[in-house]
Amino acid sequence: MDEFAEQLVKKYHSTKDDMKKAVIIVVTTAIVIVSFLLVFMGFPLALVLPVCAIWASVYLLKMLDVEYEYSCTNGSLDIDKILGQNQRKSMLSVEVGSFTAYGKVGTVKESDEDMTTFSAMGISLMNDDEPEETTEYYAEFEHPEHGRCCLYFSPDARLRSALEPFLSRELKKQLKSES
Repeated sequence: MDEFAEQLVKKYHSTKDDMKKAVIIVVTTAIVIVSFLLVFMGFPLALVLPVCAIWASVYLLKMLDVEYEYSCTNGSLDIDKILGQNQRKSMLSVEVGSFTAYGKVGTVKESDEDMTTFSAMGISLMNDDEPEETTEYYAEFEHPEHGRCCLYFSPDARLRSALEPFLSRELKKQLKSES
């Protein structure tokens, strides 16, 4: 029987995201004001500028809304990044059996090597879109395209129970000793 679990996670909003939103709003407001000044100076085609600026700002603000979808099928973990609730990009696909380190962030000894880092942490969404408390996890692995990698993500209990049977024996022993 196939083992399948999936989870939708909304990205944490950072100060950087808030700054991006503020810059978009300030630039849009400036363009609207300047275009109305140009109209009063005798350039009626400047009325197109505020429409384009407002459309672009709505689009950009929507693209700052990021979600991650984790799906685990028979030991294969796939993570997709969803931008603005309509644009999906495949972020990572990895076999759970290739993990060399796995556990809660802070309890796992992370390598000092230079690695490609994937961050897909966030707040888990339940069916009624209320936030659920999540724990951040860490995994290290070798990826054919990206080389040595580490992944930070926020799996819920159901997804962890789908991942953990496919871990190596050493990692399973390590998880049992931490419990």
